[in-house]
Amino acid sequence: MIDTHAHLDFPQFDADRDEIIRSDFENGLEAFVNIGTDLESSRKSVQLAERYEHIYAATGLHPHDAKNKPPDYMALLKGMALHQKVVAIGEIGLDYYRDLSPRPVQKKTFEQQLQLAAELNLPVVVHIREALEDSLEILRESGIRKGVLHSFPGDEDEARSAVELGFFISFAGPITYPKSSRPRVAASLPLSRILVETDSPYLTPQAFRGKRNRPGYVRYVIEKLAELFAPYTFDDIERMTSFNARRLFDLPMDKTPRIVYEIRRSLYVNLTNRCSDNCCFCRRTAPPVGYVAGHYLLLKSEPDVRRVLEAVDSASDFDEVVFCGLGEPTIRLKELLEIARQLKGKGHSIRLNTNGQCSLINKTDVPSKLVGVVDRVLVSLNAHDAETYVRICRPDAGEKAYDAVLDFIRGCRKAGIPVTVSAVDLPEVNIDACRKLASEMGAEFHLREYSADMSESNGR
Repeated sequence: MIDTHAHLDFPQFDADRDEIIRSDFENGLEAFVNIGTDLESSRKSVQLAERYEHIYAATGLHPHDAKNKPPDYMALLKGMALHQKVVAIGEIGLDYYRDLSPRPVQKKTFEQQLQLAAELNLPVVVHIREALEDSLEILRESGIRKGVLHSFPGDEDEARSAVELGFFISFAGPITYPKSSRPRVAASLPLSRILVETDSPYLTPQAFRGKRNRPGYVRYVIEKLAELFAPYTFDDIERMTSFNARRLFDLPMDKTPRIVYEIRRSLYVNLTNRCSDNCCFCRRTAPPVGYVAGHYLLLKSEPDVRRVLEAVDSASDFDEVVFCGLGEPTIRLKELLEIARQLKGKGHSIRLNTNGQCSLINKTDVPSKLVGVVDRVLVSLNAHDAETYVRICRPDAGEKAYDAVLDFIRGCRKAGIPVTVSAVDLPEVNIDACRKLASEMGAEFHLREYSADMSESNGR
């Protein structure tokens, strides 16, 4: 778990700060970002980050303190922000609820710190309270497109407006409160734009409401998101929100290639990174390159049958095995069939996710070879006609690839294999026509929502 917003330098932790940090790191916390609110708090955040490898700092001036800033505050902030453990400028923004600083002073201070973030190429951590319209307008005019709106206070439309500007939306303890609107807002967003936080010592989750908050309590925010985004599991949300935090704050990334990896209750097999398509939205080429739902899938070498079987055997608590990695699995049809037969013999349910060019790739009738080995197939149709398919999927085989996909779907249905056809809702794709085509071929239809960042999507 990564808590993206905490204040462990605050006096509420003076008596047991080190013990809280030690305990939370021992119980599932991987890292947290300690956020400055004024010059002194920013200095303390840097000092805390220097003491602990997995604590990072943000330096900034909170809108409450805008009126008290010294004339040279920008130079002082810049000096601190150049520290190697400082990963953001924040928390900065506007607060019209308490109005502890005059609004024109808040705005000017906010704008100046945004300029500093742009100069240093750092993301921003933005505090907004009863000032969303002005805050979003200042952000829009600033050109800053990298940051997080902390403990987001707005509605679904406002959250989507922030996401369209390039910002992440962060949720804290209030998402767990019985009458909170935060769950509805969170559920309207793509997981690839969500962060979790505690705002310790404040905003304690419902389970401990009224008591001091701490970074480890970020698990209760993750639990709520897992409830909202079911069938994603707690582990999925933990991994994906931590991955989002690492992307935003440029924290160290895990680049251990996964041969098998779990999403929801499915165990995916990553046989190859080779593919006969070059889709415009593919994780092989689109940033963040190689990551799907927080898993790193760029293989150093293609695994043999033995390694795959060992990897599957070492996993537990999954409902099905899915052949779908960062490439087209049927490029290794011989190995796929051998692995699937052995896993089928152990009682596993088997699914194949494919671009549907299997028979064209292997120059053989693949559906007949899948009978009794694969329980169901998901095919990425992705277009309503060959011309559109070539434009967005860019197949090596050109226009004949589309006909091969349709033939494969029909072949699977003729062989009695259940088929689901999927398409990404790109503007140029006629989804109704795709749905109709799937129905005519006797297949189910699944719509995949498109976003510029499809890192949460498991390919097909």
